[in-house]
Amino acid sequence: MIRRSTVLFLVLAASIGFGLFKLTFEVQGLETELHRLNRAILAEDEAIHVLDAEWSYLNEPTRLEALAKRHLALRAANEARMRTLADLPGRGNDVVPVAKPGVPWPSGADVQPALTKSRPKP
Repeated sequence: MIRRSTVLFLVLAASIGFGLFKLTFEVQGLETELHRLNRAILAEDEAIHVLDAEWSYLNEPTRLEALAKRHLALRAANEARMRTLADLPGRGNDVVPVAKPGVPWPSGADVQPALTKSRPKP
């Protein structure tokens, strides 16, 4: 008659063998997935390289200059088109003083606080 220990060792060996068999196929599946991911990464790297080359071509200064001359009606600025800061609205002589705390208003003609002057709405 077979001893209990022999049956126990046979069951243990069979379960270990089955576990190793299952583990082997799982590892092979993971290695296949790893190779697939590595190929995908290489394909993305090649696509990035192509896009970098295309971006460099599209941003080439001589090409951009030719496109700007062909499609944009740009002119050089001359003195007649130049303005000073005083020419801008809200600058220069039409600036309204703002009241400072503790400082009385001067007794001038039409000086008033900036908060009471109505401003145009945008």
